[in-house]
Amino acid sequence: MEEDVKKGQDQVPPPTSKPVMVYDGGCDFCKFWVNRWQRTTADEVNYTPFQQLPETFQGVTRKQFKQSVYLITQYRRLRGAAAVFEVLALGGNDFWNRLYYNVVLADTVFEVGYKLVGNNRNFFFWLTKIFYKDARTVDAQQTTPL
Repeated sequence: MEEDVKKGQDQVPPPTSKPVMVYDGGCDFCKFWVNRWQRTTADEVNYTPFQQLPETFQGVTRKQFKQSVYLITQYRRLRGAAAVFEVLALGGNDFWNRLYYNVVLADTVFEVGYKLVGNNRNFFFWLTKIFYKDARTVDAQQTTPL
């Protein structure tokens, strides 16, 4: 099932008219990047921390949400790098999405990279704070709920 979810093959009923990105609201690294994506997608995507959702939402459990971001659209669920690249495409940058789906093994490489970052969020947030000044104030940033 998880492979189907990653590739967006799993059909789900629509949550709303807009895609919903679900992320870990207890993770500063996650909040920082969600805030950046939110600025590029404007009103195209709803963002909500999984902590504000029921135990299971659109067929995804809290345990699954804790491990990866999910983008839930009217017709599919994407997770990990696939979800991130789809959000970037919704914000006008489809370069990463085209690589993911059109270059042999790119999806595998990106998902392994996503898992590496996801398993080491504190370290990668430390790096993010070095390279992005606005990451130092992530606690003050808010995302709009569902």
